[in-house]
Amino acid sequence: MILSTSEAKGKFNVKATDKFLYALAPLPYATGLFPLALHDEINIEFLPPVEEAVRMSFSERNKKGFKMGLGKGIDFFFGVGSVAYYVSLSLTDLAKSGSNHSFMQKLSQLSPRIMGRMVKAKQICKQENRALMPKDLFKLKGFMCAGTDNRCYKDDLEELWGIRPMELFAGTEPSCIGTETWTRNGMYFFPDTCFYEFIPEEEMNKSLADKTYQPKTYLMDEVNPGEKYELVISVLKGGAFMRYRVGDVYRCVGLTNKEDETKIPRFQYIDRIPTIIDIAGFTRISENSIQNVVDLSGLDIVDWVACKEYNENNRPLLHMYVEMDIHSLVTHAVSREILKEHLGVYFKYVDHDYKDLKRILGMDPLKITILKCGTFHEYFRQTGKQLRHINPNSYDIKELLEIEKQDFNRGQRIS
Repeated sequence: MILSTSEAKGKFNVKATDKFLYALAPLPYATGLFPLALHDEINIEFLPPVEEAVRMSFSERNKKGFKMGLGKGIDFFFGVGSVAYYVSLSLTDLAKSGSNHSFMQKLSQLSPRIMGRMVKAKQICKQENRALMPKDLFKLKGFMCAGTDNRCYKDDLEELWGIRPMELFAGTEPSCIGTETWTRNGMYFFPDTCFYEFIPEEEMNKSLADKTYQPKTYLMDEVNPGEKYELVISVLKGGAFMRYRVGDVYRCVGLTNKEDETKIPRFQYIDRIPTIIDIAGFTRISENSIQNVVDLSGLDIVDWVACKEYNENNRPLLHMYVEMDIHSLVTHAVSREILKEHLGVYFKYVDHDYKDLKRILGMDPLKITILKCGTFHEYFRQTGKQLRHINPNSYDIKELLEIEKQDFNRGQRIS
């Protein structure tokens, strides 16, 4: 928290009177411990108060927090990157109602200082022909984000708040293990939380393909810049996890940093291991869970592969390439839209966190591509390879789509 306020070495800015926008998941999630642990050290005020926030819905917390922030100011903001982005955008909804009478009545109840800030912010936005942003109303001291896919949101969050979020990493098994500093250029692992080992990407892929393979691990002083590693932890503070594969992949971004004056490896969080698809820190989609969805749906899907991809706005999505039974296509005229709607229902049933993507973030991450009948068989015939169902190599997907374009199905063409 102290580091999040720093812009240079030795320069920090934390006070007991600071205000903290509450955008954390409550207990039993690990982030629910943050305000409780912090309260033992410093009496920072949460907006809304924690005892109220835990009883509110996500939307109610946002509205109450921003409303209180207008009156008291907001100094700190901490949340999962995707959630922080959604919360930030919700402020624009406040601006959209700025012309109606009830909003102006509420505005008149604010202090003259806050009222003046609102009026000035709206004038600036009108001149620049843009929506109201949080930075127009608040000046954060510290901004922290955690979770998966932060790199998809950090630039936008910096634009919205006028301050670069400091990324940290925490998980249920390892607890909080690392943070960026004032340079915002890679995370350093805390040496007293866990003992760390690193499985190189090539070794990781070998072990994922062959469960009997024992991958090599490297220690902190053996990692190389630019290379990706799967993290292995041994918890030092009474934990039960010894040489445990968490399932997270990091890239070493450097061994030294002149700005930080360090000679310690620092890392960038990349994603989960290839056999898991994590969307915005909410889901843990595996091959088994997708196969359960396919089986429960009752659809005549012959074969499928699923990839984590990114749309034109650099937002994560789950892209399924499916091949339907030819008779089902002819008889029922199944379209992408029908498949997407049908499979989406069962994804929400099998994975409750998937349901929260729509409920909390307004995201619908599923994208469907229907392949020509016989494509997977033809791929195997031409290449001799079986595609991995989850996150196959991008080159293999490109090859699959090239084969799909070929006229190998002369005997059973369908429109």
